[in-house]
Amino acid sequence: MSASPLVPVPVTPPVSSLSRPARSSRLSVRASPDELAAWAGTARLLGHETTALWVRSLLQEASLTGHDGMAVGASLRKLRGELGRIGNNLNQLAHYANCGDAVRAGNVLDALEKTKDRVDVLLKSLRVTRTSRTSRQRKMVEPETGIDAGASQTPATSPTTLH
Repeated sequence: MSASPLVPVPVTPPVSSLSRPARSSRLSVRASPDELAAWAGTARLLGHETTALWVRSLLQEASLTGHDGMAVGASLRKLRGELGRIGNNLNQLAHYANCGDAVRAGNVLDALEKTKDRVDVLLKSLRVTRTSRTSRQRKMVEPETGIDAGASQTPATSPTTLH
């Protein structure tokens, strides 16, 4: 299984070994060597010392938010369809512009704007609404820099959590 492009995900800060309870249960996941290497790289990139700490933070995040990841695929398929429609509209726009048909080009621009608005609505639906509890429990970190991704970013560039 190949690694997918990395998407910024919430990072739960590691907990000191002195403050956590003893762990007597074990959870196993089978993975190919490539998958394991990709997961380990992602864990380090996101600031976790081990893959286990990263997986633990992901499971904790799912537990706190009630997010099970099932809606992500459907939402991404909708977004892909909307982006396909945008591409089609752009092709029509280029065709009408080359033919000198300004009226049809204007209609295509209107359709393009409506499609863009639908994409914006879908993207907003994918963002996690933070409660005071989840805000305290997690910290968003830029993968390249490790810098806190705070409120100074615009919505178009801020990291998102898919749900």
